Amino acid sequence: MTAGGLQGAPATKLWIYSVLIFSLVFAWSPAWRHALMRLRFVPHITRDWQIWRLASIQLGVATTTELMSTLVIVYRMRSVERILGTRKFAAFVFVAGVVGLTLSVVLLAGARWMLPARIYGAVNMVAGGPLVTVFACLAQYYMLVPSKRVRALGVTVGDKWLTYGLAANLLGESAAVPALAGIMAGAVYAADVAGLKQWRFPQCVEHAAVRLMSLVTSRQARVQRPANRAHQELIGRLQGMFPAAGHEQIAQALRLAAGDADRAVSILLSGSQ
Repeated sequence: MTAGGLQGAPATKLWIYSVLIFSLVFAWSPAWRHALMRLRFVPHITRDWQIWRLASIQLGVATTTELMSTLVIVYRMRSVERILGTRKFAAFVFVAGVVGLTLSVVLLAGARWMLPARIYGAVNMVAGGPLVTVFACLAQYYMLVPSKRVRALGVTVGDKWLTYGLAANLLGESAAVPALAGIMAGAVYAADVAGLKQWRFPQCVEHAAVRLMSLVTSRQARVQRPANRAHQELIGRLQGMFPAAGHEQIAQALRLAAGDADRAVSILLSGSQ
């Protein structure tokens, strides 16, 4: 996960670092993991009204396998931020998280009344990890990022198969509800229900976030790397996102965008419509 690989996706980079740091803290302190990473709809929500647990379980991941899968999934979905732009992507993650957590409560409440007790016990315990936001972003990844056909083990498959496979690996009885809620939240956002796409963070919050992102966004690698090589790598990444576009078309889009990857993506998207 190099800086070059996350170039043009500072919010994704901050997301990756946040999940990694919180997961390491929870691994170091079982007491914190027990206090913040456990959620049972009954009794934590229905009796104790500990609504904050809905947010706290999103901070980190409990096991090493789930952590690695989550980090790779988020990394591979970095193109979503490049397409939407950092401001819109950050707003999307927040909005999708709020909508997804609300839908989680609705789904868990509905399951409590509809499912037999022996079956409901499996979904009452909600898995820890940013499942709601990851699967909401996965829905956007499916809808926005073009798929490229590649050959693997002699079989032609889409280049997204690894992302979907790792996401499926995260699914389990306790992960079903937050994953479904996340996908539904991504669909709600895509449909622009109640004008959700127009919402942005206040400027004061954005300015604070820019300062924070500057601490985790390495600029040295881009300075040290020869300019021509960086330009060619950027063209290669854009060709992966737009396989139908030719090399010259992508280079022209970068020239028009003055080398800005996000603007070049917007130009290529408008030209493909």
